[in-house]
This record gives sequence, structure tokens and C-alpha cells, in this order.
Amino acid sequence: MAERHLENITVTMTKEKKKALKQAALGNDVSVSALIRLWLEKVSG
Repeated sequence: MAERHLENITVTMTKEKKKALKQAALGNDVSVSALIRLWLEKVSG
């Protein structure tokens, strides 16, 4: 497997949005980080 260099990001959001993001991740049985990576793959084609 190719070595990947990962970067950290910070996102500012309301408590309600944070809860919704966590619920979406739980609903998809993935971590929040994995959910965001999946979304980025989908939107970037």
C-alpha cells in the first residue's frame, strides 16, 4: 500500500450540527473522519 501523508483540519460548527454529523456517521457505521473522506471522494468524482 502506498504511504499516505494525512493532514488534520479543524471545522467550526454549532453543537447541533456536530451532533447531526456524529449521528450521520453512526448511521453509516463509520467514524466522522471516514464519513468526511467518503463524502469528499463522492463530490470530487
